[in-house]
Parts: sequence; structure tokens; C-alpha cells
Amino acid sequence: MSVDPIVSLGEPAAEQVRAWHAVVVASMAHDLPGLAPPDLERFRMRLATGPTAAWAATVDGEVVGLAMLCLSTPVATAKAQVHVHPAYRCRGIGSGLLAALAAEARARGRNGVILAAPADGPGDGLCLRRGLTRVRTLHHLLLSMDDVHPAWLDELVAVEHPGYRLAGTADVTRPGRRGRVPGDVLLTVAAEHARQVVGCTEVVIPGGIGTRVTQHDHPLVAGHRGLGLDLWIKAAMLRTLHDEYPQVDQVATDNAEHDADLLAVNRHLGFRLHHRTNEYRLDLPRP
Repeated sequence: MSVDPIVSLGEPAAEQVRAWHAVVVASMAHDLPGLAPPDLERFRMRLATGPTAAWAATVDGEVVGLAMLCLSTPVATAKAQVHVHPAYRCRGIGSGLLAALAAEARARGRNGVILAAPADGPGDGLCLRRGLTRVRTLHHLLLSMDDVHPAWLDELVAVEHPGYRLAGTADVTRPGRRGRVPGDVLLTVAAEHARQVVGCTEVVIPGGIGTRVTQHDHPLVAGHRGLGLDLWIKAAMLRTLHDEYPQVDQVATDNAEHDADLLAVNRHLGFRLHHRTNEYRLDLPRP
């Protein structure tokens, strides 16, 4: 069985997007069972949020592998994804896709590429075989809103933190905002001290109506740690979701394995481990 050349497809057509999405769905179903992949429309919108280079591997005209290189940020290290249909693995397809995106990243002035792979999965093995450097391990956590009683959240939010105040904002993403899907709602809850933000958490609600949301935590500023602010901020965010977005039934987040304090806060709130991923860096030295 031959593998067709891997090429950049540029601006994808609807048929191509459907073929790419099918590979992502099959790959995730095999590697991360129980985790719902993005639906087709959200996948398409994600591709359109900023510059993304993509390659497809085909066998007899069928797309069996996909690599995507995100170029929407100016940082020197680009982020990438590689997916190979489970039925076509161990044939060099992943390695070919990785080589293609590495060459593109180098040509665009990047000095490295970051990829994430489910721990102990086939992607993990590919990264190790190719000599990539493991940067960190992430714990991916899920919280069912049914497991969090609003009265308990009220108690957590009511705890006094002298000199600090909570502030919240909601922002609807408009078209043209790089790296964000139009229509998504970004909620932010921050702790302020002397009118300065010292820590915050953010939640993205897909389309403003999604039932599963993603939370991103930002570390507290040095000098403000160990005061219970992380728990305070996150409890206030969950209370906001409960009150203003009652359709939300699940919150997903991730924490670095070495961040024991934040992992402990999330466990206290009821988050449970779903899976782990390892992040790898592919260095791209200059010729």
C-alpha cells in the first residue's frame, strides 16, 4: 500500500474539512475514549480563527492522517497536532506528517514545535522515537456541575480576604479575533489587590450556549500565594456558571503535574482526573 505525498492543502474546501474531521474523530475515539471530539462546525471554525498550516496524508485517495500547525501567535515556539487514523498507524505516516510541519515551522522562523500526546499512547511512542524532549505532563480534569452544591460555593466565596476583591467580566468573541471562535463567551473572574490583578481564571463557553466549557487558570502573582485566593476565584467562577449559564453541566480544565497546589484546589472542588497528556518539544536549530 502506498502513501501519497504529504502536501500543504492551503485554504481547505468543505469536503476536505469533513475528511480531516473524520480522521480527528477516529483518532480521538481510539486514544481518548469517552472524550467527545469537536463537532464538524466547531472544527471548521477553529481552522478559520487564525493562520493554520495543514497537511493530509492519503492512501488510495482516502485521508488517513492530518497535521495542523498553529501560526496565530508570534511566539518562537509553534503548537501543532498530529492525528493518524488507528487503522493506518505504524506505517510511517505520523513521522512523515511530523517532518512536514517541522520544515514549515522552521521556514517561518520558529525555533521549536510543541505537541501533546496522550500519556502511554501511540503518539507518546512516536515523540520518543523521534527524539523529542518531554517538557511536562498535564492532568486533564473534569467536573460535573451536578456534584457542586451552590450553597457550598456561597460559603467559599463568602470567606473574607482583607485587601482583596473579586471582579468578573464577560466578553463575546467577535469575528476577526485571532485564536478565538466567533460567538464564544469568555468569562473572567479575577482577584484584585490595590487595583492590580494578582490572579484570575477564565472559562470559554462555546457559542455562549455550550454545555461543556473549558477553564484556564492563570498563576497567582508572587507574594499573593498561599492565601486561599485560588479556591476563592475558582469558586466564584463556578457560582457564576451556576447562576448565569445553567445549561453548563461539565467543566474541563488541565493542570501541570508539578503544580500540586492547584491540583489540590481542583480536587477539593470536585474535579476528577480524566486522562493525562505529555507535552513534547521538537527543537528546530538553524542550519
